[in-house]
Amino acid sequence: MPTKSLIAAAALAGLTVTAAAQEHRELGAHVHGVSTLDVALEDGTLTLDLHAPGMDIVGFEHAASSAADKDAVASAIGQFTRPGELFLLDDAAHCRLAEVVAHLHTGEHDDDHNHAGEEHHDHAAEDHAEDHEAHAEDEPAQGKDAHASREHGGHSEFHARYAFACDAPDHLAAVGLLFFDVFANAQEVEATVVTDAGAAKAEVRRDDPTLPLR
Repeated sequence: MPTKSLIAAAALAGLTVTAAAQEHRELGAHVHGVSTLDVALEDGTLTLDLHAPGMDIVGFEHAASSAADKDAVASAIGQFTRPGELFLLDDAAHCRLAEVVAHLHTGEHDDDHNHAGEEHHDHAAEDHAEDHEAHAEDEPAQGKDAHASREHGGHSEFHARYAFACDAPDHLAAVGLLFFDVFANAQEVEATVVTDAGAAKAEVRRDDPTLPLR
């Protein structure tokens, strides 16, 4: 399926779960240890939409101002551009990565990395760090922190979205969350799943890191 068609299909599938996901984020956002995952599997297209509190990913929620903080954010975003290290899909489903978007919400701006296809992104962390340096020169760190605090109560949130084209989607019965192995502070993922058969919700914990799709 062409990439544009995949993106369109992912957008349509995403509309189905947006309301429930938005409600959850408004009522219970930034619960430490708890991330949210919206999953859609329709017409051979699998989309994964992940939101994770900054504390769970990099160990802090304030806007990155020090070099160490910026490096941690850059490394995390680089990690989110490699979904094969975060999610386990059944090989029999023959799913190919078509699109990945990863960024950090801090209240003042989003730091984005957008990629298509299965190209790897070793440059992502370096580019992200350079972007932070450039932005820091334009705005004092103290002002950035205050603005982020006003907008998000001092919280930050990582967001990653993936689209896969699956040749044999009937063989995709579950998604394994390697996410827990990568981020030690993550304890639970609250998931919403939409497939051709209907919609369901599930809570996935690190002691049983498998999300059923059927």
